[in-house]
Amino acid sequence: MAPAPSVTRKPRPRTSRCSSASSGGSMGANEGVTQILNLTTEQLDRAAELDKLRRNITVLFTDLKGSTAYFEKYGDSAGLLMVHQCNTTLGQIVEKHGGRVIKTIGDAVMAAFEDCHESIAAAIEMQEAITSVTYNQQGPEKISIRIGLNYGLGIVKSNDVFGDVVNVASRVEGAASPEQILISKSLYEAVAPSKRFNLRPSGKYSLKGKAKELDLFEVVWRKDGAQAEMLSHSMILPALDMAAHTRIRLQQVRTDGQPGREFDVINNPSYIGQSKGDFTFPGDAKMQPQHCRLSVQVGQLFVAPVEGAPVFFSLIGAYRLEPGDVVRIGNQIFEFRVNTEALQMGSRLGAGLGELSNMLQHPVAEFVSLTGDQKHYSVLEGQVTFGRTKANYTFPTDTAMSRLHAKVYHRGEDFFLEDVGSTNGTLVLAREEVPVPAGSILAVGGQRFKVHRLSP
Repeated sequence: MAPAPSVTRKPRPRTSRCSSASSGGSMGANEGVTQILNLTTEQLDRAAELDKLRRNITVLFTDLKGSTAYFEKYGDSAGLLMVHQCNTTLGQIVEKHGGRVIKTIGDAVMAAFEDCHESIAAAIEMQEAITSVTYNQQGPEKISIRIGLNYGLGIVKSNDVFGDVVNVASRVEGAASPEQILISKSLYEAVAPSKRFNLRPSGKYSLKGKAKELDLFEVVWRKDGAQAEMLSHSMILPALDMAAHTRIRLQQVRTDGQPGREFDVINNPSYIGQSKGDFTFPGDAKMQPQHCRLSVQVGQLFVAPVEGAPVFFSLIGAYRLEPGDVVRIGNQIFEFRVNTEALQMGSRLGAGLGELSNMLQHPVAEFVSLTGDQKHYSVLEGQVTFGRTKANYTFPTDTAMSRLHAKVYHRGEDFFLEDVGSTNGTLVLAREEVPVPAGSILAVGGQRFKVHRLSP
């Protein structure tokens, strides 16, 4: 992994979904709202008509994992054919169970169902269909899907669905691991009485933007009842049976990538620092005397910076971006900026990113370089990619960046960041206490630690 990024900015607190223009990461929010609210009569009529279409619906999202490595190994033609075949198979399953495909975004599918039970039956058949043709695949190019579903009130048109039901569904999917199906509590309560499916608690998750943590449930679709490895950046509290007797261990990652010393997190909290703490590194000039705090809550590791010391964590799954988030891709460091009010209004109007940007005469979301040139990288499409040579935004001289390194995609009112199998990982600055899943790398000063969750 590349050397630790140097960031002198103090972490900002998380902003609300209605942040002011002076809040970190907000892009002229008040001015943008004024422009959006200055709607024509035709646009107001459009919003009123959409409100009449509100009703309960189940929304399903899928995301294909391993496709980037598949493209790298087998080439673009084979990769495009594989994605097309997978999406065709998933679409046929949706229709078989009375649903309809709303849209496909790259290797992701969004679908809607009138029948809650059929939505879960479709999700199970999707997992069975994909694994039946990939069961003997090995390595990073193995294809799998993660699936998330939510049931609730939405604006339902013949060719699209808008509203919070979509936002929550996309966040549930982002919390799922490959070969896993997660559902919201509202969908669980709708289908559990029938006892048609094997459902079990997955834990409490911070689906950002919601007032509190939400309970999610796993659909057990394998005959052996095997449980998927949890790779979520939003899990706050694992299910009790998962958390029982769990221990957390940090394994040092040396500069050559080989494993180094091991540190069991016993004290709660524990501290990492140059001279003060449970784990000290006197020779690390990049580390503060007391750099970060570690805590374990019912089997889940959390990390928090001490007095603004920079602590980064690597992504092993989808991460929902917040205004002001600082991310590292290769040797590039960016700040994410987004007009959240415009996104909320766009969701109400059914307006896409391009239409919103035209209305504002400014991108709704963008990344701003913090490495000197302050260059802006707009997110104007449903998905954009970063990489050294094979991406929408390329950095040919950045040797720490993989050819295709990370992707950013838009769903509902959210933007998600995901590493796509890069060599050095995609990292996010911990601006406050955040959960860190097993498998993630913590960058603290000049040290790297891989997080392990050990069962008895």
